[in-house]
Amino acid sequence: MAGVLWGLFRPTLTGREVEDGGYAIESMGSAQFIAFITFALITGLLGLLLGLGAYLRRQGRGLSMLLWVGVCALAGAASFYVFGGATATHPPENPGEVVEFAPNFSPAISWAVAPFMAMFSYWSTAFVSADDDW
Repeated sequence: MAGVLWGLFRPTLTGREVEDGGYAIESMGSAQFIAFITFALITGLLGLLLGLGAYLRRQGRGLSMLLWVGVCALAGAASFYVFGGATATHPPENPGEVVEFAPNFSPAISWAVAPFMAMFSYWSTAFVSADDDW
């Protein structure tokens, strides 16, 4: 659900038709950068909440749960990207004088943000918890 909402509110590019039949796009870098940063921040926050929630379950604490939280966070980031891309505005089939669409971007290193935050929050809460919690 979060990925769908993110896709709907992604920044868009505006292109205006030029005389030779093409389109002139205005400032392409900022829309892609904003999409990249919001992807990293939102998936990082969701990963943090996943790690804390997994620790608070009090079942199966240990290394296997730590690794499982990381895998689940990576899968969540992938679904966030896919569903966000599906709901983002795409270039129209028959463009007019003005075209508006959300550009594609590569998550690159931000794929690691959600698993890192999930595993870090899980490990941190385990590290600072009392011995009787285990």
